Amino acid sequence: MVKVIRYGEKRRITCEVCGALLEFEKDDVKTVQTGMNEYEQQIECPACNETVTVD
Repeated sequence: MVKVIRYGEKRRITCEVCGALLEFEKDDVKTVQTGMNEYEQQIECPACNETVTVD
């Protein structure tokens, strides 16, 4: 069985445009309004400068 020993502050996500594996912290995330009452959390990929949506 896999156990979590320690929760880290860094998270990882893959850029869908260039395939780069990105590691980011809470301070790197920007909240952007996408609709009337809709918001997305996004980061910018340093490899291709595209916007990546974070869950």
